[in-house]
Amino acid sequence: MNYNIIPELKNVSLNTASIKLSDYILTDMLTKALPISEGILREGTYTGCGTKSITFCNASFEHKDAYKLVLAEEEITIHASSDCSLLYGLMTLSELDRLNKGTLTCGIIYDYPDMHYRAISDDISRGQVSTFEHFKTIIRKLARYKYNVYMPYIEDVFKLKCCPDWGKYSDGLTGEEWKALTEYAAKYHISVRPIINLLGHFDKNASIASLQPITIHQEDGSITSVIDPLNPAVKPLVSNILDEVVEAFGPGIIHVGGDEPCAITEVYGKEKGGQLFIEYYTWVHDELAKRDCSMMMYADFFAPPWGDYSVGLERALELPQGINFVFWDYAARASYPYVEKLHEIGLTVTVSPGTWTWNRFACDMKLCWNNTAGLLLAADGQSTHMIMSCWGDGGDCSRELNWPGFLIGANCSWAAKTTYTFEQFYDIYHAVFFGLNKEEAASLYNVYHYDSVIGLKDNFIFKQEMFKSALEPITFAEKEKAYLLIDEMTKALELIKSLKTRIQEKTALDALYLSAKRILFTAKKISYLPWAPLQNREEAMSYISNVLELASEVENIRQYHEKVWFDTNRRSDWGYVEMLYLDLRDELQRLARHMAHDKNFRKNLAFHVFKAD
Repeated sequence: MNYNIIPELKNVSLNTASIKLSDYILTDMLTKALPISEGILREGTYTGCGTKSITFCNASFEHKDAYKLVLAEEEITIHASSDCSLLYGLMTLSELDRLNKGTLTCGIIYDYPDMHYRAISDDISRGQVSTFEHFKTIIRKLARYKYNVYMPYIEDVFKLKCCPDWGKYSDGLTGEEWKALTEYAAKYHISVRPIINLLGHFDKNASIASLQPITIHQEDGSITSVIDPLNPAVKPLVSNILDEVVEAFGPGIIHVGGDEPCAITEVYGKEKGGQLFIEYYTWVHDELAKRDCSMMMYADFFAPPWGDYSVGLERALELPQGINFVFWDYAARASYPYVEKLHEIGLTVTVSPGTWTWNRFACDMKLCWNNTAGLLLAADGQSTHMIMSCWGDGGDCSRELNWPGFLIGANCSWAAKTTYTFEQFYDIYHAVFFGLNKEEAASLYNVYHYDSVIGLKDNFIFKQEMFKSALEPITFAEKEKAYLLIDEMTKALELIKSLKTRIQEKTALDALYLSAKRILFTAKKISYLPWAPLQNREEAMSYISNVLELASEVENIRQYHEKVWFDTNRRSDWGYVEMLYLDLRDELQRLARHMAHDKNFRKNLAFHVFKAD
């Protein structure tokens, strides 16, 4: 039996006897303790028509949330100390069933998580807001891979009664909807805890007229994306916001952001800005305490992975005790010294790696693995909390592309000293999540790691080329190598298309298919468009067929992207993403028209369409 599932199991002892899950049936005692159990097993070969028992018994173990799964010919038993650990045992049974197509080997599995708080942060503030049904799907998937916390990064996508203009263009959820999702998640032993940034990252709200006055302003009067703690309207507003947030999500941890508030030190200076930050978040902490909530916040104002906006590590001690500081660092490093330093001064620290999907066409799985495995190993038992961060910067990359990163986080937070190598995990992920064999998985490798095909060290510059103006010569540094991706993505698209009829995870596969189409288009755009200003009409005309092909292809991608978007999302910011496609299509069509018909070449085409020397 293949028992390489996600997350990695700790102790497995098997014999030679073979059983089929379809021969077993859940006992009433188990389904009463865990009402969702039948739905979980029916995602595999379980039929509910067997005669042998799947049961459970209460047990005590040394490790929190541990379980023991006993696979025997006469019955299957899950030994668990709580309904939560019962769920974990059942998920292991279900994953083994799905991976092995119903045929299991008798034996004993003992397993437990290394980290107690295993969360994802889901960036729905950059434009993609799930439908309510898709939010429920996310919850079920997280439970399958033994996460226990879902943290929507909501910024402006909470429809506040106290401030209707807050996120009024963002298609957010009401407090009642968030409450309903929280109640649904509880059935899967998932706690929904919000991240609501109460200082920085006020970008979208800062473009709304009624909210601009509460932002920090530069000396020239220009608006920043940071709320001004000195504005007398801020605290009454935030107090009302906290009332609505706690009403929706209930008491518990509330993550209040605090990351990258660059303007507070740029405008007020580091000394005063630091003091304002500390005084403001001390007040927020006390307001949360009044509502039976504890405070979590990002640590980068004191322990920055980048930039020059921080005020020094020791100043974190000026905040009230008991705050949980989230140290995020998305780089793959040999060491993460800030983790140890934060612990050394006595702070409670959550570690947070990243999915590496933002401003990219797909998850950089290798970089994500190295970042996550390295950061969690650096935590080395000192941190019991992990948040797997995903970001939607740019707004046009499907959130369904996060699943490779989410499963990396699931594995490494459960098994911080995992024995899987990246190469092993890559194959295991595709077997567990998509049901692919090694050869099929290998054929998708370059969709995730397209940068390496053309030798790029920068993870973001290729993605930027897609929507760059078609009216300027291509300046991409590795333009001579872009053609290499055309053949690679053509093959990947053929494979993904052939898989669609047998893969259950259709939305994630569709998103990957969209990624390959976008990579292919971008490689063609770099290869097909002029690399220098055109010199004459004959040269211009030689490009027309390729330009028209690109215009047709970008429209085709727009239509497919629209399908992928609305399969899982509300409208939210689709208009913005559609705008990017339509603008590029229009530029390509304009370019082809000028190449074909502009008789005043030197005056118009060379000057207006391309930057002349």
